Amino acid sequence: MSLSLIMFGLLVLASVLSIMRFFDKVRSDRVRDRLQVVQKKTEQLLVLTEKPVSILPTGLVTRLEELLGMTTDSPKIKEIKKSLAQAGYDSERAVSMFMGIRLGLCLTLPMLALPYLLQPQFSLGFLLLIEYLLFSAGYFAPLLALTHLVQARRQKIKTELPDALDLMVVCVEAGQGLNAAIKRVGDELMASSPILPRELHKVNLEINAGGNREQALRDLAERTGVEEVASLCNILIQSERFGTSIAQTLKVQSDTLRTARRQKLEELAAKTPVKLVFPLILFIFPALLVVVVGPAVIRVSSSIMNF
Repeated sequence: MSLSLIMFGLLVLASVLSIMRFFDKVRSDRVRDRLQVVQKKTEQLLVLTEKPVSILPTGLVTRLEELLGMTTDSPKIKEIKKSLAQAGYDSERAVSMFMGIRLGLCLTLPMLALPYLLQPQFSLGFLLLIEYLLFSAGYFAPLLALTHLVQARRQKIKTELPDALDLMVVCVEAGQGLNAAIKRVGDELMASSPILPRELHKVNLEINAGGNREQALRDLAERTGVEEVASLCNILIQSERFGTSIAQTLKVQSDTLRTARRQKLEELAAKTPVKLVFPLILFIFPALLVVVVGPAVIRVSSSIMNF
């Protein structure tokens, strides 16, 4: 083997090693650049998380929240959070969105009406009165809407409860445990009446996640805000605590609930004649009076004119 062939082979080997080293360095530089970009984004996210961007100073915002009673642990925020949960909005952002809507309406309604009120024919006192009324409407309108949603949801839960309770009695008497019965009732009634089954699914998820059944039932009573559901949860807790029959307890509760429902309907039926008095006097009685007394009045008037 000649020296030229050896030198050529060494040159080819050096060229291949150089090319491999070059591509390896380029790839490592790209990986390093990507890691640096990811690291910078992570640091930015940490900075944003630790120090949130705020237009106003943090001390001023904290002071305003304390003065308005809008801190996280304030009774007002807890009451609003409870009402939102009873209306079906139990997410973490529900309170922030509600307070944002409330504040937005308080500021938006007076500002929208201001161009129409800045007219020569309107006095300053009238302008201030209208602005105050619009501000009050923007402050209280979300609260009234929330109260209406809570009452409507409670009424739906009251309507769905007897059927769910009867099905739960059947499941328990068939040999299923309370957790399995709650899950089965939630699955069976989801298509027809989804509000109460969703709450039952939450109870089942809390129990499956390792939570206490007693606490899960108490949370159910607090989320719904329905007296009948709270009574049912208390009876189930006492039945589990004292070791009594759950099937017999549910059956007694079902009978009691249906009796109370029947008595409520009888009460509403008994109030119907009293409620019909005013429509009868205002609308039906004048028409009957015209039909009955009208011909006699016409005859009497014609007789007097002929006389």
